[in-house]
Amino acid sequence: MKLSGIDLNVLVALDALLSERNVTRAAVRIGRSQPATSHALNRARELFRDPLLVRVGGGLELTARARIVAPKIHRLLRELGAVLDVNKEFDPAAIECVTIGATDYVGFVLLPYVFATLQQVAPQVSVRVRSVEGPDALEPLNSGILDLAVGAFPQVPAGLRTEGLFQEEFVCLRRRNRGASKMTLEAFARLGHVLVVSPSSGMGPVDYALAKRGRSRHIAAYLPHFLVAPSIVASTDLVVTTGRRIAERVAPMLGLEIFNCPVPLKPFAVRTVWHPRTDSDSVGLWLRSLFREAAVKMTHAESSKGPGGPEVKERAARKAAAAPPR
Repeated sequence: MKLSGIDLNVLVALDALLSERNVTRAAVRIGRSQPATSHALNRARELFRDPLLVRVGGGLELTARARIVAPKIHRLLRELGAVLDVNKEFDPAAIECVTIGATDYVGFVLLPYVFATLQQVAPQVSVRVRSVEGPDALEPLNSGILDLAVGAFPQVPAGLRTEGLFQEEFVCLRRRNRGASKMTLEAFARLGHVLVVSPSSGMGPVDYALAKRGRSRHIAAYLPHFLVAPSIVASTDLVVTTGRRIAERVAPMLGLEIFNCPVPLKPFAVRTVWHPRTDSDSVGLWLRSLFREAAVKMTHAESSKGPGGPEVKERAARKAAAAPPR
């Protein structure tokens, strides 16, 4: 295939079509008419010798070929734009769309700060947030589907970059007035528990800590998401072990009591993860700084409510939160 025969406008339209999966929305996104965008799709189908988008039910779905080429086209157009604008200062307001992988925990505690900043510096950007769960959660970084992943990843595959944002403690939640403040290890182990865990594991930090002490617990509910668990606990005599920031926000709303886990648990780190190809990419650098600043703002907001003064707490948070990138 000769590159001289390829119309770049077709790739621009295809990038929008594969992202939006809707001709009308794609046309609006690239500032072209709907017939012109449909015509571009037909030309792209001829170019790739594949339908690319097929109608399923009431919408359009990507073909297998389209799923392979979509991230490559998006990355190609972004890199071409960077080449053409090499002497132009980076402007977040010019970004149209980014895709971030995040757990529901990160979405709950950190994304509000991210979007508050975006409304100020890039109000027109569209942020697509995808769930990152399971053993292959970070694979979309390799394929280019994700621009950045954010979460508490116990292991980061070799070849990816990572930077710590903040540390989080484990605490427990139970319905108020159930004697949680006097909870012993034996009583804790006898309770029914809600476990938020990857389906591939089936065990959480509490289980490993109890096993070291020759004990086990009854898991009454296995859940894939952090934010469902407190509502279940509020309606039952079950208990859940979760991150302190979630617990402190939902406990007053649901009538829950926070108590320290009777078995010691190590804090977990929330971090950003990215592919090395975006090390020097202007959008990648900006996204990472956006989450870094969001973590600082979050810890500052929390510190200002407690003793010691916000300046002291923020300096401590900056020092302790993030491990250097690797």
